[in-house]
Amino acid sequence: MGSAELGANIFRITQTDALLKDNNVNTEKEACNTHNKVGKAVRETIEKLGGTMPEKLPTPEKSVKELENEKITYINTGANLGGAGGFNFGVREAIERGYDYAWLMDDDTIPTETALESLANKTELLKGDFSFLSSLCKWTDGNIATMNKQIITYEYIFEYEKIYNNLLLVERASFVSFYVNLSVAKKVGLPYKEFFIYGDDWEYCLRLNNEKKGYLDLDSVVIHKMASNVGADIYNVGKDRIKRNYFNYRNLTFTYRKRSKRELFKFLLECLYQFVQVPFKAKNHRLKRMWTIMKGNIVGLVFNPKIEYAEVKNK
Repeated sequence: MGSAELGANIFRITQTDALLKDNNVNTEKEACNTHNKVGKAVRETIEKLGGTMPEKLPTPEKSVKELENEKITYINTGANLGGAGGFNFGVREAIERGYDYAWLMDDDTIPTETALESLANKTELLKGDFSFLSSLCKWTDGNIATMNKQIITYEYIFEYEKIYNNLLLVERASFVSFYVNLSVAKKVGLPYKEFFIYGDDWEYCLRLNNEKKGYLDLDSVVIHKMASNVGADIYNVGKDRIKRNYFNYRNLTFTYRKRSKRELFKFLLECLYQFVQVPFKAKNHRLKRMWTIMKGNIVGLVFNPKIEYAEVKNK
């Protein structure tokens, strides 16, 4: 559809809509007659002016849909990289293609209509002086998503202008909706793909925050379409997900180990407490749950993935 045909259609639609309202048309037959009447009048006007009828206009080489699709690059790796591997791959691709920012999200994240607009507005407000922005994440019932709450730092109380613009300083955020400044990502590297799942977002926040501050954008809202809005722990997680918690304990042990001996010691004490509580709190598969904690801690003490970096590729 070319601009002439598009203009004619828009004029026909707006005039028909006006007549339907002015004449209080409320039956299907009257509505069809009104549409035909306006369409006939538009065609007669085009003919009188010596214009070309819409059906005789040249067909554009590409449809609107094709032009829209050209803006989207779909990549399927064909492999199960886990969430961490997928985010590693996505950030790398964005950097190598020369993008300034990348918006990461889970496959069950549903952005509201103004979610990205708000992130763009906050980018302009902050003049790019941030490492990441995180969206306010809600569940399908409108309540805050339990598993995706940001950790807000006490320092936010000193940033009055940011608070006024609905920006809160955060230490930790999830990849459910994570808008990363790629100029900072180039310096700190990519998310650890070896994490596979769990803990990759928190560890990445720590690295990014070491360079520039990260914020929660309260005006950018997304819906996390999870099956339920209840956090799962090692005591009550389903049988099919017990093994997956190994990655959680391994990755957290590694992250605390990198932070400080003090924090690692505190975390291991917490894990020991969970270990001894499993027989009392878990209803089934107690040994399997206990082994998951122990194995994750042991491997996490020697787990040593390397940070990968990416640069813009020459075109």
